[in-house]
Amino acid sequence: MTERHEDTKTHGVVLGSMMTGSASIEPLLERLLGGETLSASEQAALFESRDLLSLGMAADQLRRRRHGAQVTFVRVADVALESAAAGEVTWEGSPGEIRITGTPGDLAQAIAAVSAVVAAAGDVPVTAFSLGDIELVAGDVTAAGAWLKALKQAGLSAVAEAPVDGLRSPDALIEAAAAVGLPIARLTVDRAAQADRPALVARVAALVQAHPAIDVFAPLPRTTGGLTPSTGYEDVHMVALARLLVPVHHIQVDWQRYGPKLAQVALTFGADDVDGVSPRDQVTEGRRRSPLEEIRRNILAASGEPAERKALFSRRS
Repeated sequence: MTERHEDTKTHGVVLGSMMTGSASIEPLLERLLGGETLSASEQAALFESRDLLSLGMAADQLRRRRHGAQVTFVRVADVALESAAAGEVTWEGSPGEIRITGTPGDLAQAIAAVSAVVAAAGDVPVTAFSLGDIELVAGDVTAAGAWLKALKQAGLSAVAEAPVDGLRSPDALIEAAAAVGLPIARLTVDRAAQADRPALVARVAALVQAHPAIDVFAPLPRTTGGLTPSTGYEDVHMVALARLLVPVHHIQVDWQRYGPKLAQVALTFGADDVDGVSPRDQVTEGRRRSPLEEIRRNILAASGEPAERKALFSRRS
């Protein structure tokens, strides 16, 4: 319990000061937990509320209804697109997912990269690319559908991500992926200003309702920094609201991008899955300092039960 409070303070989330200056949101949270759908104005009230403690408690309660104490995580090995397309495929450690990173210049390069990594991966699932990048490079939905079919035939297990704020035709693209049997590993956010988040969450909720096969949403922006980077408070606020307002099975936070401390705090605000854990089995400091032991310790400290998985939530044997 002490460790959890220390992590919270590390990220500027001083809970005691968050409950002043706003109307009580507890009646809205009680209705949400009772299965009701809030109006747009009522959802806006949750976004405007500074009562982070109540939001977090409600989000954690909803998470535990879905998952109990279990918190899943996946160790990911990144392989650069250019290297993979050239046949240079290496990684270290014991990943549960191998992810090809980068934007392909054309379909031939994408297929060459996927084919090379799949050949080397054995039974480890291979994911690759952003659906937004495929849409952009392919040029239109029809061409993107042809890309997706070819990547599936090359052995790709899933498209790595679909950025909700980076797709021109999200419904058509998700349907095109489903038509060829290629899952989308997660809905993501490229970048979103604080003021844009209510509309973004509403858009994600609509996509999830329209496409039930999508079961993961990573609500924190993939692109961080800029003139007004988000704060720890804003990040866990967004995680809690994503859990409360998006009818998706898994809310995910990125270990590598946001760091172990924020990931740990997010697990007490509605997140139930950690992406991007390093696959390294050993580090110079010894096995007890390895990424695998660190993620397990952090999940236990957040009162969770760690469960390692592969891509697409197939449990790791």
